[in-house]
Amino acid sequence: MAVANCIATAAVFIVADLRKSTNWYIEQLGFVAAELNWDENPTFSIVRCEGAAIMLKQGGKKSLANRQLANRHYTPGDVVSDVYFWVQDLKKTELSLKVGNTPIFAGPIKRSYGCTEIMVVDPDDYLICFGRCP
Repeated sequence: MAVANCIATAAVFIVADLRKSTNWYIEQLGFVAAELNWDENPTFSIVRCEGAAIMLKQGGKKSLANRQLANRHYTPGDVVSDVYFWVQDLKKTELSLKVGNTPIFAGPIKRSYGCTEIMVVDPDDYLICFGRCP
């Protein structure tokens, strides 16, 4: 039996500094954060880009030290993204990254499977990929 009621998805990233990570997604990628009151010492936030989202969860020092960050560390030499965003206009995405002075890890790269991709790395070493696929 297949699950057929899915309407959206979101990546969940454990982060070292919730405020720093949330602000990075807002300032560097133009995402929007759900209403958040920093005075209440939150441990969780959601950043959105239109219909896509990333959930950010504050991790403790011990949990961060004991885990591997980013998928590509499990497959050395392979560039495997931690989250993939399909975009309608990759040129617009690239321009936005450049205007925001967001360092580009790689791209734009035309892949053998037909997609053209741009990748950036967030403050917690997660590889964020934006792709335009035919």
